[in-house]
Amino acid sequence: MTGPLHSRRPALVLALAALGTGGLLFAAFAVMVLRSRAELVGELHRRIIEREAAVLRPFALQQVADENSPDRPTLTGLLRSARQEGMIAVAVFDGAGSTIGTVPADQLFVELPIDDYVRLQSTGAISRYHPEFPLDQYFTGVAPGQSRVPVLEVLLAVFSRPATPALGFVRYTIDGRPLERELAAIDARLGRQTTNTLALGAVVVALVMAGAAWGLHRAQRTIAERNDRLTRAHFELTLAAKASALGQITSHLIHGLQGPVAGLRAAVATQGESDWRSAADYAERMQAMIQETVALLRDIGANARYEIDGPEIAAAIRERARAMAEQQGVQLAVTNQFPGTLDSHRGGVLCLIAANLVQNAVAASQPGRRVDVSLVSEGGTLVLTVADEGPGIPEAQRAHLFVPGRSSRTGGSGLGLSISQLLARQIGAELTLAATGPKGTTFRVSLPLA
Repeated sequence: MTGPLHSRRPALVLALAALGTGGLLFAAFAVMVLRSRAELVGELHRRIIEREAAVLRPFALQQVADENSPDRPTLTGLLRSARQEGMIAVAVFDGAGSTIGTVPADQLFVELPIDDYVRLQSTGAISRYHPEFPLDQYFTGVAPGQSRVPVLEVLLAVFSRPATPALGFVRYTIDGRPLERELAAIDARLGRQTTNTLALGAVVVALVMAGAAWGLHRAQRTIAERNDRLTRAHFELTLAAKASALGQITSHLIHGLQGPVAGLRAAVATQGESDWRSAADYAERMQAMIQETVALLRDIGANARYEIDGPEIAAAIRERARAMAEQQGVQLAVTNQFPGTLDSHRGGVLCLIAANLVQNAVAASQPGRRVDVSLVSEGGTLVLTVADEGPGIPEAQRAHLFVPGRSSRTGGSGLGLSISQLLARQIGAELTLAATGPKGTTFRVSLPLA
């Protein structure tokens, strides 16, 4: 149960994250839609309510114009509006706000509030909708069941001419039930539109989040697969690198054993006393090479690391090449000017490279000549140079110097330099031909210390 649950956990977390994000997006969308709806409803209600004032204004002005005479203006003609359908009451006030007349005459508390008086002086019209107007507080004889009804209240200022003081004011109390139905219809329509918009928004948000979740899940799966491939590739490269190092070191061992084995065979074939001594020397060299290579392979397999300094590296190179140099009658000089240390792996491989180069140098030198090996620190680089006093490398051979199977010596295998170059690359070093000519040949190994 643990494995499947663990494998489903990222998908569950991703689904919960998508659900939470989608919920937040829909909540923000719903808030904006509902706020816009509220603002739109308020604006539509205001315009519809003010519409009655715009309709009644020219009608009221016409009634005043019909009743007025140039020398005696009057506002009583406005009271005839009470006979219109839907009109509940009409109240007329003079320019000072005092009541002139009302229809019906039994209205209670007929007066023009001071706030309305001031406002009418500037705006000229006021429209107010009362969803539950208390008729019994303003009219007598109202039935108890009709005490609360919707009412539209419209107040108008009446002017004889523009830019002149108001002749008076009129207040219309109108049955608001048609207006109530109109506003309810508008609210219902806007409500349906809002519901449809929210539903559509919810679907869009759900589709977007589902697509995003699917894309994230696919990307997560792709990344996981690529991580697995990278992990496997890294593991395989590590194995390949180790196998390559082991193979190159083994190649070095085989190449190094060719000479001693050939000499041992020749010495055994002649069976002279001096030849037996040579055979013993060859066997000792073979044993030393095998022990050195086995120790290096053991360190690589065990990931063993220890430090070796410059004198130890120089001594190992000198001891390794001493017997061959003495046999060839060649003077071998190993000097050390490297004050630092190397880890055992790089130091051991560097000794193998030096053994190959010294072996080639000794083989190319005539008896009595000299082979110089030096270890020098140049900035952050350890430089190993091997110089001989041989005849030099032929011009035709230089272009294929590090190609396996190409050798300038009779009986040579052509593997020494190519193996040395591969070993140098294993430790991050560079093997180059520094100089060659009739006076000798110099090879250079540059190993960065960092």
